[in-house]
Amino acid sequence: MSTQNPYAKWFGYVVWLGIVANILFIIPTCFFPEWLLSLLRMTIPIPIIWVRAAGLLLLEISILYIPGALDPYRYRATAWMSVLVTRGGGASFFLIAVLFFGQELGFLSIAIVDLIFGVTEGILLYLAMQDKAALANQSYPESV
Repeated sequence: MSTQNPYAKWFGYVVWLGIVANILFIIPTCFFPEWLLSLLRMTIPIPIIWVRAAGLLLLEISILYIPGALDPYRYRATAWMSVLVTRGGGASFFLIAVLFFGQELGFLSIAIVDLIFGVTEGILLYLAMQDKAALANQSYPESV
């Protein structure tokens, strides 16, 4: 891990916390999908494999968060994609699905989790990158 400012460190901590939160969805989605859907008061689809597949995809996305969490400067694209594409995309997709296309309210749980983590991570990552740019400018002043 490279030397990081406090914003970059907190970004990493929040990403790891988000991975843990995802695991709280992944385990029941993959292994107990009927129970989870009943808890969220959602329709249980047939075949149930689609719910399990969604859990597997969430696991795969969560694994892809790890490089950016470890070093957002070295893995800048991965860090930004974890905020904008996955958290932002997930929050937008499920909010729009519920609010405009009549999907079940249980999908709001996914939207809320992604929204909270996406906004928090986005702010921290932005501040980390701003601080890194300021430090770079101080270390390497322009020649006159």
